[in-house]
Amino acid sequence: MTDALEPHSGNPQKIVEKINTDRKIRNLKPVFLHRALSDVAQVMGERYANANPNPSYFDRLVVNRLEPLGTSVSASYTTLRVFKNDKYVDRLKQTIKDTLFDSSLEAIGVYEAAGVYTLVLASGLNNYPLIEISPDTAQYVPPDYTGKYSTTVENGINVPAFVTAMNRERRNTGVDVFAVHTLLHKEAWKQVVQMSKQGHSSVYDNDADVCILDTSVRELFQTAGDGFQTAKLLVDSVLLSYGSIALDQKYNAIGVAQKDGYWSVIFGSCCKSVGRCAYPQTLDKVDYIS
Repeated sequence: MTDALEPHSGNPQKIVEKINTDRKIRNLKPVFLHRALSDVAQVMGERYANANPNPSYFDRLVVNRLEPLGTSVSASYTTLRVFKNDKYVDRLKQTIKDTLFDSSLEAIGVYEAAGVYTLVLASGLNNYPLIEISPDTAQYVPPDYTGKYSTTVENGINVPAFVTAMNRERRNTGVDVFAVHTLLHKEAWKQVVQMSKQGHSSVYDNDADVCILDTSVRELFQTAGDGFQTAKLLVDSVLLSYGSIALDQKYNAIGVAQKDGYWSVIFGSCCKSVGRCAYPQTLDKVDYIS
């Protein structure tokens, strides 16, 4: 068995591909290259380069950036000074080799600078929308969430599916349907971008600013969270936690977005008339108001 990796100039994808090849030989499931783990690897790698590794700092990163990725996340990191030319197995410490070929390993983050590698390895993840590279090495390219780049997805979510599922629940209870409010929609996107940068879910209160920008918006109710999987599951989660708001007749406008697993749903009470396409199948069928 040959475990030496061909030189790839620190290409994380090629490194993970080779790891997966060797895991397959060992009858182990492949691992993912994970964006969030690679970000943490970069932070620790840069601290190592500045002679300030401080393992306790990694514990803080796990709490702030990695624990939101799953309910039982377990993570470790290592910096390898001899991890050059991408020959990762024949020079790895035995403990790292054991971790790389542990059956529970799910994802890996890689950062390389000047031939020094930092790896973050994790298991217990459940937010797979955050995965960057799948086991078959297909590259996930983050789409431009600011525009209508497909027939269904906008702001990182299948908007027609979300609106349809939400409106079906409202119709079942005799409540008028939602329309997507362009300002609330933009605000939801700003919220998830901020959450992604901060590494945790939160509502950033700016109700007054929104109402000033559009005086037709009389009242807002903002919700946020993490662990996004699908539009329909997000509706289920929102109804479970905020059902009284989601099914309140006074709220007739909505904005929604998700980024890196973080989601924002903003309900608005708007004095403008709302369309009546309750169950849109594509973005051009979604009722927008502004």
